[in-house]
Amino acid sequence: MPATTDPQDCRWVWPPRIVPTSLLSHSLLSRATLPYGGAFEPETAMLRKSCNRDAPTAPGKAPKKTPSAAIPWGPGRLLWPVRRASQCLEPRFARRSARHPERLLARGCLKLGQALGPVLGLALAVALQAGCASDPARDPRRALATVPADALAAAEALQQDGKPAAAAAAYLELAAAAQAPARGQLQLAAVASLLDAANAAEAGAVLADIHQPELTGTQRQSARLFSAELALRRGNSQQARTALKRVNQGALPKHLRVRSLRLQAAVDGLDGQPLQAARSLEALDRLLRDDHAARLDNQVALLLTLSSLGPEDLREAAAGQRGSLRGWVELAALFAQHPAPGPGVTADYQRWRARNGGHPALANLSEGYFAALAGGYPAGTDLLVWLPEDGRYGGAGAMIRAGIRAARDADPGADRPRLRFTSGAAETGADLVIGPLDKQAVTELAGRAALAVPTLALNRSSDHSPTSNLFQFALAPEDESRNAADYAWAAGTRRAALIYPDDGFGERLTAPFRRQWRILGGEIADERPYAPGGPSADAMAAAALVPPAPSADVIFLVAGSADAGAILDQLRQAGSRLPVIATSHVYNGDQAPERDRALAGLYFVDIPWMLDQERTDALSRNALRRTQPKVQGSLARLYAMGIDSYRLAPRIAGMARLPGSVFPGATGGLTVDAGGLVQRRLQLAQFTPRGPVLRQAMAPAAGQTSAP
Repeated sequence: MPATTDPQDCRWVWPPRIVPTSLLSHSLLSRATLPYGGAFEPETAMLRKSCNRDAPTAPGKAPKKTPSAAIPWGPGRLLWPVRRASQCLEPRFARRSARHPERLLARGCLKLGQALGPVLGLALAVALQAGCASDPARDPRRALATVPADALAAAEALQQDGKPAAAAAAYLELAAAAQAPARGQLQLAAVASLLDAANAAEAGAVLADIHQPELTGTQRQSARLFSAELALRRGNSQQARTALKRVNQGALPKHLRVRSLRLQAAVDGLDGQPLQAARSLEALDRLLRDDHAARLDNQVALLLTLSSLGPEDLREAAAGQRGSLRGWVELAALFAQHPAPGPGVTADYQRWRARNGGHPALANLSEGYFAALAGGYPAGTDLLVWLPEDGRYGGAGAMIRAGIRAARDADPGADRPRLRFTSGAAETGADLVIGPLDKQAVTELAGRAALAVPTLALNRSSDHSPTSNLFQFALAPEDESRNAADYAWAAGTRRAALIYPDDGFGERLTAPFRRQWRILGGEIADERPYAPGGPSADAMAAAALVPPAPSADVIFLVAGSADAGAILDQLRQAGSRLPVIATSHVYNGDQAPERDRALAGLYFVDIPWMLDQERTDALSRNALRRTQPKVQGSLARLYAMGIDSYRLAPRIAGMARLPGSVFPGATGGLTVDAGGLVQRRLQLAQFTPRGPVLRQAMAPAAGQTSAP
């Protein structure tokens, strides 16, 4: 008998005589492939493991021997390939694929098809794969086939009409009378609607009430996705990231894959990783191919996310990226050079598209991007601004009011709101409210269960429990301390020394740094309070670190520019080379060469509006210096707060429904957390003898390398 050749050298072979031709044709057997490398061969005499004696061998090695493991004839012999294929379904194989049961079943069905020949096997594989691997939750209509069609359509209509809370109630009513898998599908739909209604508490209660064992595989993945979203809504991005890793994205239906990618982008955005967030949004763009409007919104969100890097960081990031993500970074840098729409940016964008013909950026992306930066008010909006005109907050109110007016005057949108001001309690009849500014008034609003219309308060209450329709936006110095901790940690430093004035203000700024530093995993190596303004304040603070604390690798400094200069001078004289980072209190925005030389090398965090020296548009600080002398005073940052409050008001509720969505404001990269608090991502700068310059990151101390 002629030897059988095989590229794998060894294989199972089966004689045609053992299978009656009435069952399978000779031609099918001659081409069929057995599992694990076997094959049907009409030339062979028996089913055996056959090795090619003439197979080439490696130099210095003996040829392989042919085993004589012939399988005896018997009733089980005909079903042997079926048994071999079915081993894919046994528990020992299931252990390997516990996270992907649908893949396991599909694999078993396909192996069975391979064993029975290409024609019969193909038909059987298709039929069995449909039966084995199909999950009704992948098709909600199939999972909900037993639900009354009219009642289900009514619930879905409520969701589509922008009434998610009512839709959730309707889904839960249907779930109470349904059986699995419809019950689980309806409960999950209610969770999604409650999340869309920004009711995380009730969404969590419904999710906890779902009987997990009766869920299908895909429904379990959906439940995990909603658990991750709930964690993010509660402000725990790390828990959300961990939960997302447990979600099998391939098992989710398309609309939940969209939700998952948005959630991943939100987690990365909140963790200060805009490039990672952009990658998720880039993947989402591919998923939205058939929906032009959704793609445009997503591409705008991608560029807004990248814009939080700042112009210099964008240029550096573009050099380190490849493929389409590099194009997105280039576009973000291009649009950052044009703070307002106009012929110039349109021409630049068209030239960029001509050079990058294969890039997925839409033709009308430029218009969509600048429309998002405009006011964004619906036609006929009545905007009420509640600010004091005198008293303790009178000066601050005047600066914010001026910023709001300037933002409205510069709004390129066709639908500007009707603007009304009040110094007392908010009047009825408004569509949106900005204010109040007084902390006590904000706390009073926070004590209510809900507000009638979206209200953007310009301070933070003492009570941080969420109130429906109340959002709190403040230029809190505590934000600066947390940002300073984040930048110091990103530089690889892990052991911080704190220098701060021994008063309430010093403790107010040091406490959030200390708290954030420990959350990140850092250690407080030393704390040295000093008497503010005292004749020996600088020497006392510096002496505490001279020689520098051996375990410290960074210094957080709380001081005004005068004290900061004296303390830095003492540290330099003592030979300290540790990097020092401070809050914006060291910089008032004025051009002061003497101060800049004294503070050279000092890092600090501040709002983009104070640091951007390149912008010259109507709302830039460079332009406003000529018409608004007060933008150079101690209240200058409140002008930027007025600009951002005007732009945030119409989109604040939508941002709350999408945690992690970033708006590039004059006061920082702005996001809204689960409690309705506006969080700010500030920019990093460093003093040089020529003035402050933007930095992407802090440099580690001389002689040190960044920690992983």
